[in-house]
Amino acid sequence: MPDIERHITDIRGPHEWAAYDGRTDAAELRAKRLDAAAKAAFNNLRAYSNCCRSTLWALQTHLDLQGDGALRATTALAGGIAGTGETCGAVLGALMALGLSTESPGESRQLAAAFVERFTERYDGTRCYAVQKATIGWCCDDPSLTEKWIAVGGPIACAAVCAEAARIAGALILDARAPATRTLSHLATVDRRPDA
Repeated sequence: MPDIERHITDIRGPHEWAAYDGRTDAAELRAKRLDAAAKAAFNNLRAYSNCCRSTLWALQTHLDLQGDGALRATTALAGGIAGTGETCGAVLGALMALGLSTESPGESRQLAAAFVERFTERYDGTRCYAVQKATIGWCCDDPSLTEKWIAVGGPIACAAVCAEAARIAGALILDARAPATRTLSHLATVDRRPDA
């Protein structure tokens, strides 16, 4: 049963996970970065109306991903690939960010598979029209339904989907970066011998 309230609490944007209580530990800083990426994706879609670009741009900005040409490539991917309702643009933007975040095709595929699994758990699929059905109860597959889609909160629901896609992909990117950091600090600790 679709429930738009499950996906967004109100027009102000996605739910914040960080405590914002002054702590600066690694978990709080990570949550703040994910909140920033999610809010940016939400606001980008509301301002620019391209789900793929909104999601990718938010992740590039808040996770320091390179690939300026990638944004230009998102133009035709909104609305489920050129408005056809196929793969959700937020999914495509998130997958592009995952690809930009890795050096290895194998790692990129693993991250993409994890993203698709988490996103599908939340929205029952990755197709634009399936995501619309999960959030507002029906899909806007006919241009004559656009006004109705706007009236029931379709644009806000899609902005929330961009936010969630950015949060899921951002968490995967940060998690993928974390083991290298832990390994390096572990090596530094191992090299410190008490007798040296």
